Amino acid sequence: MDRLTINTGRNIVRFMSMDRITGKVYKEVFSKNLVLYGGADILAKLLAGNSNYAISGLYIEYDNAGGTPTPPAFDRSADKSYYDGLISDPNRDYLRVSLAAAPLFTASSSDYDFNRLTFLGISDGTVGVHGKVFSSAANSTVFGAALYCAVDPSDSSQDLIYARTYSTGALAKAAGLSIGVSWLTEIL
Repeated sequence: MDRLTINTGRNIVRFMSMDRITGKVYKEVFSKNLVLYGGADILAKLLAGNSNYAISGLYIEYDNAGGTPTPPAFDRSADKSYYDGLISDPNRDYLRVSLAAAPLFTASSSDYDFNRLTFLGISDGTVGVHGKVFSSAANSTVFGAALYCAVDPSDSSQDLIYARTYSTGALAKAAGLSIGVSWLTEIL
């Protein structure tokens, strides 16, 4: 049986404080991601030709408590229920952003033509999914992200999570700047 491997050692996520217009990056932090069990289900649907399971965007998670947020513990069995549960957290929420551009395809070596994909999402808006403000005045600090697919684009409750990550350092939302998340994933 053939086995498809997601190279978790080379899946790098870059969180950036950036100017949305010029693309200039002012500060960045990095992390590695974890592909969830649900991510394998998404890949199977894609391989079968179901385009509804393509990556649609990113969840950008933030905290308004001030200081450096402590990431939650999670494992590969995690799913969207974590994000749904943030409705009851007084400080945490997430932005649901579409991809800023089509994924960039590259090759990791001469053995491949395009086995690496880079996804880009950029913060848009000032309020999270559960109504909490996202701004520098609210001390919003970005510390996590997830790749999602919108199985039903008209119903975000049907979103599926492909992978999640938490940065090694938090990134404060600066006035006049956006938060960008560049997500590289490699398939071997």
